[in-house]
Amino acid sequence: MLRIALIGGGGVGKSTLAYAFSSYCRKQGVSVAIANLDPGCKHIKYTPAFDVRKYYSLDKIMRSAELGPNGALKRIHNSLLSNKKAMKELGAVESDFVFIDTAGSLELFLTEGGADFLEQSADLVLFVCDNEAAQSEDDMVLLKAINAIQRLKYCLPTLTVINKGDLLTRRKQKNGQTVLGGMAAVNAHLRALLSEVGKRERLLVVSAVERRGFGELFDAINESKCECGDLE
Repeated sequence: MLRIALIGGGGVGKSTLAYAFSSYCRKQGVSVAIANLDPGCKHIKYTPAFDVRKYYSLDKIMRSAELGPNGALKRIHNSLLSNKKAMKELGAVESDFVFIDTAGSLELFLTEGGADFLEQSADLVLFVCDNEAAQSEDDMVLLKAINAIQRLKYCLPTLTVINKGDLLTRRKQKNGQTVLGGMAAVNAHLRALLSEVGKRERLLVVSAVERRGFGELFDAINESKCECGDLE
């Protein structure tokens, strides 16, 4: 069993990806279950094997504690870790792949409660972003930097997945020379810093709507099994 958490900002298509990709995995002969960890979602296409909304309501926490969405999410994840009944139910979900579909708040998982939750509940992290985050070479470097930071925080193997690949446009340089200054200079240093990471990592481009790129993502997840400690 491989527990795979999908994290990323709001609107990048994590739930749609979990739904569409789970269908692809089943066609490859892999059993799949999806756990919903978004207490504020209104509609999801899949039937969750675990649903955090059974235990927590984002709207109720926001009202009762007078918190904004991010503050309420942090409180829920901190509470979830000590909720033995909920964690036992989540841990009882079994399939070859268990996708953990999270709320659209990347910063949530850089805090102690969210990071601790991932460490306890996931074997692999899919950092999902969309086409807007990958429009230039500099964007690609930034994504690799975020990937590296997440690896340090969670101590879990992490794959960067660019969803909405059908909307991704390619920008060409107007000339062959690049003038380094300001942010460009910072990115140049980042490229050098992450050169070794870049040899091991790759950015996976998929489209949950058109169901493209799933084969490469499926292979990358299976290749990560060794890093997750699953050698079978």
